[in-house]
Amino acid sequence: MGLLGCKRRNADELPAAKGEKAPPSGPLKAPDSSPGNSGGGLWQAARVDSAPDLRFAFALFGAAAGTGDSDYVCSPWSVASALAALAPGTTAEARDEIAAAVGPPERLRREAALVAGSGGGGDGVLQVANRLWVDEGHIPNPSFLAGLELWPGAGVRTAPISRDPEEARALVNADVAATTRGLIPEIIGEGTLSGMTAVLVNALYLLAGWLQPFRPEDTAEEAFHAPGGTRNVAMMRASLETGHARTHSWQYLSLLLALGMRAEVVLPPDYPAEPLTAGRLTTLRQAATPCRVDLHLPRARLEAGTRLSGPLATLGVGRIFDVAAPAVTGVTDQPLCISDAVHRAVLRMDERGIEGAAATAMVMRAVAFRSLPEVEMVVDRPFSLLIGHRVTGTVLFMARVASP
Repeated sequence: MGLLGCKRRNADELPAAKGEKAPPSGPLKAPDSSPGNSGGGLWQAARVDSAPDLRFAFALFGAAAGTGDSDYVCSPWSVASALAALAPGTTAEARDEIAAAVGPPERLRREAALVAGSGGGGDGVLQVANRLWVDEGHIPNPSFLAGLELWPGAGVRTAPISRDPEEARALVNADVAATTRGLIPEIIGEGTLSGMTAVLVNALYLLAGWLQPFRPEDTAEEAFHAPGGTRNVAMMRASLETGHARTHSWQYLSLLLALGMRAEVVLPPDYPAEPLTAGRLTTLRQAATPCRVDLHLPRARLEAGTRLSGPLATLGVGRIFDVAAPAVTGVTDQPLCISDAVHRAVLRMDERGIEGAAATAMVMRAVAFRSLPEVEMVVDRPFSLLIGHRVTGTVLFMARVASP
């Protein structure tokens, strides 16, 4: 990555990262990503006050990706949204665990509305769905539904989870495939819904073009020093005016995308290198200044699936998985626990921009607090009969049966 006409003090003398700043206490505002906003052309300083979001993103990535040297991608926003949407349907202790990991659920919901409000049009599309799928034999909790409706793309669906789990699986997967434009055709695997009661799914799709596009004719094969050895890859090239930083031999680059999005590229001094941390990223963001950058950036196509129970337990979110003391008590008419939590993400980067999709599914099953008493009811005399709507309580028919 070369620099042209970049004047700055010696950034290698900047102090090392010492943590993140606290998030702002005021109302959330959409960033101004218009050209020239920073006074330095098509560049805008990255937020350095997003400590809770960064903390969870780095903690989840570290717990899920591990320390290996293979490709990995996840969507911290999708996982955090699924947890925050689930939180009102859990016990106070479980809500505390979720809030400690991802931040206050109400704040995440407001942020989700702000991000989803980026909408589409022009050179970008952002689509978000938050769906609760409930077995046709169970009643969703009205208060939980009221909270879920505040999330972008919210909806509740019934499905034959107990009667025909494979049909229900097909319905869930088809909905996720539609939201993600086919990038994630399946989030629920075969046999997963057998014996289950409900599924809470977050899905998202992002298509965002570069504000300063790469010209395809400038892309050429260049060496990339991968963990398995050096090989030639398709390397995009452009001379761009953008934010760049170099601290302690780490390099940072910020590239603006449509819809108020950005791509941040962080290059370590050498490989293998110490892991990137939230504190290091914050320091690099703070040090970034406008430069003319001769950029060589490879195309990328990444895809990964993750079972979340282990990583979330590492982050302190464990009560929702506890069968002995079910903590998901406010989603349906029965106490539930998370039987399986799965996540899948896809990310593509080329000369046009970024295309990505992610889905997170919280699969729930009913758990009885205690054994139920056995009783007998013989309807052998006149009786009353009411036919009503399970959720609203509306009585459609009422009868007295005296002589059947």
